Amino acid sequence: MTICSRKILVVALLITAAVVVLWQATGGDYYTKYQVVEEVTRNADAEDPFAEAGLYDGASATETVSRDAFRFGLLPTAGGILDKHALSVVSLTAPTWLVAFGAVWWTRRKQKQER
Repeated sequence: MTICSRKILVVALLITAAVVVLWQATGGDYYTKYQVVEEVTRNADAEDPFAEAGLYDGASATETVSRDAFRFGLLPTAGGILDKHALSVVSLTAPTWLVAFGAVWWTRRKQKQER
């Protein structure tokens, strides 16, 4: 393997590592999201007459909340080619490795023709 081929593969490996680190830093979700829906617990309101009567006995209720947050996903959830949800680990690393392997193949082919 030539030095040029090694450099190409190292660059592809660094891009893949950066994308995987970004994926884990944003939560490691399976799909790309721009809005996160999660269940949060909330305590009973102190001024609620049922809470004052002791009906809840310190129990907390769960509530579904949606908030705007970016989660870089492993897989895209796009509805079209130019959708913002098309950004994902797979959609960034697959073309990177395709180009890297194509470039390595091309350089090896040129070297064989020169011999």
